[in-house]
Amino acid sequence: MKLRKATAVVLGMSLAASMAAGCAGSSTAPEETKNQDTAQVQKTEVQKVGNSDEKIKLVFAQDLDTNEHANEVVNAIIDEYEEKAGVEIQFEALPSADYRTWLTTQFAAGKGPDVYTGIIYDLSTDYDSGYLYNFKDLYEKESAYDAGKDWKDTLPESILERMYLTENDVPGYPSSTSVVRIFYNKTAFEQAGAKVPETWAEFMDACQKLKDSGITPFGFPNATIADLSWLWFNNSISGQLNSSLVDELDVSGNGYVELQEIAKGVDEGKIDFTKPELIKGFELMKDFSQYWTSDYNGLDQKTAIQMFERGEVAMVQAMSINLADIEAVVGDSFEYGVMPIPVITKETADTALGKSIILGGQPDIIYAVNKDLENDEARLNAAIDFCQYMSSPEVQVRLAEEICRIPLTTSAQLPDNLAGFTIVEEPLRMPYYTGINEKLRNYFQRAGQDFLSDGIDVNELGETMNSAYTEVLGEIMAENGWSADNNYGMETK
Repeated sequence: MKLRKATAVVLGMSLAASMAAGCAGSSTAPEETKNQDTAQVQKTEVQKVGNSDEKIKLVFAQDLDTNEHANEVVNAIIDEYEEKAGVEIQFEALPSADYRTWLTTQFAAGKGPDVYTGIIYDLSTDYDSGYLYNFKDLYEKESAYDAGKDWKDTLPESILERMYLTENDVPGYPSSTSVVRIFYNKTAFEQAGAKVPETWAEFMDACQKLKDSGITPFGFPNATIADLSWLWFNNSISGQLNSSLVDELDVSGNGYVELQEIAKGVDEGKIDFTKPELIKGFELMKDFSQYWTSDYNGLDQKTAIQMFERGEVAMVQAMSINLADIEAVVGDSFEYGVMPIPVITKETADTALGKSIILGGQPDIIYAVNKDLENDEARLNAAIDFCQYMSSPEVQVRLAEEICRIPLTTSAQLPDNLAGFTIVEEPLRMPYYTGINEKLRNYFQRAGQDFLSDGIDVNELGETMNSAYTEVLGEIMAENGWSADNNYGMETK
């Protein structure tokens, strides 16, 4: 297993902040083993933790935004745990916009929550700041709610790699993820005589057949950075066309390009968006745009999904967590399926990797424990038990069934309706446009709008991104005191 350094990791794309690379959300065990795993999930029982005379109280924080159903489901699970474990959980469900600000303020004041969830980038920062309990020893033991193997062995190898900051530092345990897919209208495809594509060339052919038959192929929202399709598609396409850059920038050798490595690459002039392979990606997107609704630069994500649900567009890009709402609205109106971004082959581009790049799949719900609890053994044990319960196979399967969260534990089997979200793609090893900060995402989104509407040409788009990277990474380096002299904050071998 390759290990990351204990420094801030670039994470490309979660809906709340950014999401990046990841792999395998379902078990690859034979059917017999899966049945045994399911039986084990059904046998899970909560152990009594709190003393009835003096009930332990824990503060738990999670970003569930304004999704009422998700909040209801999580609250119900917590209520059941409280009753069985004898522990009182004060649940702080905060909106995405306020979550990190609230957390950092609480920790800075010495009042951080006892348990909270976050993405690996934020947890790495919090761990390095001394706020979090080290899960390393817990990984070497069985979970109370998933007996039979060490806790670390219930994670896919690619996820396990990302959780180890160093050989001895683990900031939490990941439970679930969201996966981005293209939802497509099977009925519309059949009517147009279009094949469900696997390659980019087949994708463009299907779009043309849909357009020729009078069906708008794609609802592509591009009003703001919150409408993620421009960022999502370009991350996958650039990753498919420019994979050699990862080898050039990956100083640590862990297979991923992290923030310090990006800073080094910019400082040394190795990251250049006017290179032919990246220009080619922008050109592919411009060609693709002829199949979108004409108002794409003013279209938002919610409206695009609604257009798909009404059958007004044949495809839309959305996350696994959108599945339940789409299922409920579409009903029997038409048959639909999901697919990853198609594979760019040598037929389309000489530098093609020949594999699709995953969007999402990085754990975006990781359970972490406040380090201050080390001073109170009873509350620490209760917090660990709560983390293990909330990330147990039983709870992960329930969250998959009820709010379409993709389980990460290999002890859980995906429900049938989520089978299309099984991750088969390569991880996103460098989040070109989403994994640095909001300022860079805004630069790319606005430049993309100009490019798509012919305000700038493809070379000007590349030059704009070079300038944006230079400015944003320069600010990040100054803020962190990184330079060539200190190897950009990276450990030296």
